[in-house]
Amino acid sequence: MKATTIARTLIVDDEAAPMQALRDVLRDQGYETEGFTSGEDALGVLRERQFDLLLSDLVMPGMDGVALLTAALTIDPQLVGILMTGKGTIETAVAAMQAGAMDYVLKPIKVSALLPVLARAVSVRRLRLENLELRNTVAIHELNQAIAHTLDPNVLLDKIADAALA
Repeated sequence: MKATTIARTLIVDDEAAPMQALRDVLRDQGYETEGFTSGEDALGVLRERQFDLLLSDLVMPGMDGVALLTAALTIDPQLVGILMTGKGTIETAVAAMQAGAMDYVLKPIKVSALLPVLARAVSVRRLRLENLELRNTVAIHELNQAIAHTLDPNVLLDKIADAALA
């Protein structure tokens, strides 16, 4: 990832031309982008590499955007998802939010409207990662305290095992 990259963004749209156009526009704005026309292919790369944001079409053949986001969040729970659709309804917006989407944007995509959504998504991603790091630091501190104040080797082994499994 280059120093100037804002975020690694996975773009999924079953229509190749709009997906590629969005990749190009976001790359020009400082995002590192990778694009796919199927949810299955996107999940494959998500298993291999880490991304900050998932920007996916809602309505796609095979795996739709809600199913993609649900599966993606099982791979990386800190991933921030944004769903796009040209067929927005209250029901689809609710389904997107219930699946874990941070936002829901309507097509055709206006870059001036999308960029603030992406900036907020990057902030959410950073906060999620900072919270995870803080939880890990607290757990290590608590383990250090337990080790420092426990003389019984069996209790120490139990605490170390508990920490390793957490």
